[in-house]
Amino acid sequence: MPIQAVISQHAEEAAFLWTSRARAVGDPTYSLKSLARLDDRVEAHLDGLRIAGEAAWPLCRSKLESGEASEVFPLAVLAFEGGERERMRDVLVVGCISAETRRALISALGWIDHRIVAPWVERLLQAKTAVHRAVGIAACAIHRVDPGEVLNAALSDPDPILRARALRAVGELKRADLLGPAREQLADDDEACRFWAAWTLTLHDDRGGLKAMRQWQGDGGRFGVAALQLSLRAASVHEGRERVRAMAKDPALRRSAVVATGILGDPTSVPWIIGQMRSPEMSRLAGEAFATITGIDLEYHNLEQVSRPDTFEEEAPADTSIDPEYDSHLPWPEPELVEHWWEAHAGGFTPGVRYLAGQPVAPESARQVLVSGRQRQRAAAAIQLALLEPEERLFEIRSRGRAQKQRLGVAP
Repeated sequence: MPIQAVISQHAEEAAFLWTSRARAVGDPTYSLKSLARLDDRVEAHLDGLRIAGEAAWPLCRSKLESGEASEVFPLAVLAFEGGERERMRDVLVVGCISAETRRALISALGWIDHRIVAPWVERLLQAKTAVHRAVGIAACAIHRVDPGEVLNAALSDPDPILRARALRAVGELKRADLLGPAREQLADDDEACRFWAAWTLTLHDDRGGLKAMRQWQGDGGRFGVAALQLSLRAASVHEGRERVRAMAKDPALRRSAVVATGILGDPTSVPWIIGQMRSPEMSRLAGEAFATITGIDLEYHNLEQVSRPDTFEEEAPADTSIDPEYDSHLPWPEPELVEHWWEAHAGGFTPGVRYLAGQPVAPESARQVLVSGRQRQRAAAAIQLALLEPEERLFEIRSRGRAQKQRLGVAP
């Protein structure tokens, strides 16, 4: 019984920490270093399950009764690392029940070293079931391994989940030879397929894709922020300015406009950004936009408010173009202190030049941000690098910290 209790705790902690990690990969407070530390904690509990051997499987399997998608993650790691087909089939059944369970399953396949999981991913790519092929393509994309002809065939599959994942992978893997089929999907009946077609084309510097992406700019749905991030980075500074001005004039898009200024990276907009810090609804978004351009850590440089404004109320803003959760973990900037800092340092920034984390946008500076930036800055750097280097595959900032460090040449 004591041993079972220990195994049970390892299973619960592995699932809980995976949930924390799933949030951390998009958290503006996490760096590569802190993500890698969190990964070490996840791995420690997975090691506990591995050491438990056969006793771990039934206990992990029983946790699925809780209905939590996160419980799929440790079970999938055990199944695919162990290579036992019955268990892998079992995991595939529960892992493909919903989008949430599928996410945990795919994350597990991305967690396992590619040399170990590659044979089973290849079987998924050849599976009869469309959702299994989608999982296989997603696993390949996380490891940045080309699935080959399977990807081409998936673009015209009747299943929209498979088509959408394939379209996204064409962009992530920079399969320029598949842009023709991707272009045809701009008119797909499925919104996810249309979005990922436009996203992939934009990442390949296709103007048709960029034009199509604009329909999601300022959309408070699941594609809104991703559309802003890529389309504004792919546009010229002049085009971006015009788009930001148009959003700023629309009361329903003001929050998107604040986020957009940080994405565009033009220091000309900094005085306006500082002005937005005086509005509780915009303040934290403006703080992040300022930090994205200048590279300044508001907390480290004591440019934040000691506590949130007295006038702030925890309720959904009238402008829902940016989800309230997006800025819920950001610090509150102190406008006067930020303004003083900018007055002292504005001379170091050239108007009309794009900046990311305090440096003019360039391949080398983007690579540096991938090493030292926070997760949202790193996501921006990955996109910027993929746009600047036509042959460069999109860097995966959500993969295991250890693998990321290896690809970036950073010491473990």
